[in-house]
Amino acid sequence: MNVNHHQAKRDRSYFEWGDKMQIVRKGNGDIAMTETELVDFFGVAWRKLNYRLQLLIKVSFLHPEEKDAGEEEVFVNGQLRGYAPLYPLSIIIALSYQLDSTEAHLFRKYICQEIKHPTPMVEQIFLYGRGSIN
Repeated sequence: MNVNHHQAKRDRSYFEWGDKMQIVRKGNGDIAMTETELVDFFGVAWRKLNYRLQLLIKVSFLHPEEKDAGEEEVFVNGQLRGYAPLYPLSIIIALSYQLDSTEAHLFRKYICQEIKHPTPMVEQIFLYGRGSIN
């Protein structure tokens, strides 16, 4: 994922819960979520999530590009108040294994199911040379 210093919500995807606790992907682009979105998504207290998140950032063996997805502008009453870090899918998956909540359990189950189902591959054939066969 390319790291942008300022990335709008419309330029990324994030997860939400739909009816019957199914995971819904919203937005366009690579998946990245703010801490607030992660708290809501995993159904845990901010303090618990923040502690696990900081541990992952400082102690894990993740590569730098797996830890950072840029920032999102934070506005309060129409005024820019700062920037919230965005965490990529690698951090979201790692967090799900650090948290004990129904939502984290369902997300782990979802990730495992997604990995089991192969994505259909489209073969590309490139033809080189002149357009006619003699």
